[in-house]
Amino acid sequence: MVDPRYHIKVDPKDVGKYVIVVGDRGRVERVAKYFQDAVKVGDNREYLTYTGYVKGEKVSVMSTGMGAPAMAIGIEELATTNAKVVIRVGTTGAAQRNLKLGDSVIVNAAVRLDGTTSQYIIPEYPAVADFQVVDALVKAAQDVKNPFHVGIVLSTDSYYGRAFDPEKHNHLESQLVKAGVLAIEMEIGALYIVGGIKRLKTGAVLTVREELTDEGYVQAGERFEKGLENSIKIAIRAIEILIEGGVGR
Repeated sequence: MVDPRYHIKVDPKDVGKYVIVVGDRGRVERVAKYFQDAVKVGDNREYLTYTGYVKGEKVSVMSTGMGAPAMAIGIEELATTNAKVVIRVGTTGAAQRNLKLGDSVIVNAAVRLDGTTSQYIIPEYPAVADFQVVDALVKAAQDVKNPFHVGIVLSTDSYYGRAFDPEKHNHLESQLVKAGVLAIEMEIGALYIVGGIKRLKTGAVLTVREELTDEGYVQAGERFEKGLENSIKIAIRAIEILIEGGVGR
């Protein structure tokens, strides 16, 4: 029999009901510092996992690497543990000019332009977050007081050939911008589709790492790093709100 946690290499009892997922392994400890008594419980391939406590509830953070396939594997295997709520904390490139470096983007849905989710369900099925998780993230963002936006992002498989490059717009991408798609990233479509199929409550808060200007993209910097830290705080505060409301227990 195949180990149901072959890739993430964790014991189910070591994973909390509330899990934050990040792409970069280097951000795991950056999140875990907000837990009480955080300890490493798994480390294999791109999947590094720490578990601690928030408001007396066991909470975990796990890295997933880049892209929809790695996210789908991570969510499939997390679903065999105690996980009930999964929130992504990540980064994104702006598609709208009112999004500034360091702003938070709370994602209520994603346009599926990846290859992974089509192997799970028909293309017409939407990638949508859990309402209670989005509501908690919005309340948390108001508490943290970082500038934030709520809306739809584009999930794609291509980083360097990605959409929304001002010099590479095609008809589809222009349509998406006109329709109000806020930003582009690579994992949320898979998180919302696989998480929904596995009956996990999902949500995401991203930080604008690339700001769109008349001269092209402006990247990273101090405003981004401050915003990323605030997005982490938003995810932590959202979990506190969910715990207080009994969501995911």
